[in-house]
Amino acid sequence: MEADLLTPPDTLEEYQEVRHGFKVATNSLLIPKGIYSEVVSRPRICSIPATPSWFSGFINHRGETVPIYDLTAYVGQVAEDPRNEKRWVLLLDEHPHMVGILLDSPPQGLVAPAPTQQQDDALDEELRAYAGSRHQHQNTLWNEFEHREFFTALKQQF
Repeated sequence: MEADLLTPPDTLEEYQEVRHGFKVATNSLLIPKGIYSEVVSRPRICSIPATPSWFSGFINHRGETVPIYDLTAYVGQVAEDPRNEKRWVLLLDEHPHMVGILLDSPPQGLVAPAPTQQQDDALDEELRAYAGSRHQHQNTLWNEFEHREFFTALKQQF
């Protein structure tokens, strides 16, 4: 019997959790539950002279200034195609905590990722201290990204 996609399930047990994950170089990161996120195609970024190469600058998002970071550069890797002008910006959190992360591809939906205690030895050292709970989805280990702690620490490097 086929499921009717327009009819909601009768019980809550029939719903499956959907989380969103994104890639930074070879790292698979998961957006924390309950955190506002939005994806925008690469907007005009106002760069700031004499800042680290991994700090791209600021964008104006709905009248608010948002810092934009290139975490691929931060972990010392090269983007899939550095000339690609169609990179995405993942906006995380709400003002005044909002930050943007440059991505080579948009985040992906993960249906029913399974919590796991498995360690992720492949996670870059720069991100390891900011990895929260881990989830397994289709043979990929996803680390929940503790973004507020990460960006608070990152700002100290200016």
